[in-house]
Amino acid sequence: MKKNLLSILILALLLVNTVMTGVMMFTVMSTNNQATQLIADIAAALEIEANGSQNFSSSASGNVDIANVATFSISGDNEMTIALKMGEDGTQHYALVDLVLSMDSSHADYATYGTEEALTANMDLLKAKIQEVISSHTAEEVKADEASIRKEILEALQEMYGSSFIYDVSFSQILVQ
Repeated sequence: MKKNLLSILILALLLVNTVMTGVMMFTVMSTNNQATQLIADIAAALEIEANGSQNFSSSASGNVDIANVATFSISGDNEMTIALKMGEDGTQHYALVDLVLSMDSSHADYATYGTEEALTANMDLLKAKIQEVISSHTAEEVKADEASIRKEILEALQEMYGSSFIYDVSFSQILVQ
């Protein structure tokens, strides 16, 4: 009889253990699912912010076939003289800028925005956006870090058009005085 009572006690403890394990699994799994969803949301937000300006510049890594490259030059009659932000020396400096926009002619938006006629029609907007970016820098910053200024101009133009058909901006000439 003692062996029977001991077997019943073990069976009861086994059932209680199984029920408790099940309850614990359901509570842990729901919490785990919530934590996983939160982590996924945070990762998605960080991915958007990390690539924020690069959403438009998917071809900025240089993956455009050379046969699909079209350029538009803002030089000659269209060159720009831009007043730069005052530096530490307290004198007004100017930049004479000739720019070249590199565009992907196979991009869907190129036919709408990238043709010479379309760019010429929007020349004042292009110049205003470029001037806005360059004039926010001092002469020292322009001389020291042209690459970041080119990147800022590219981001501003891609944001203006809402497209990545312009994938590179380069200076054919930049003189700072």
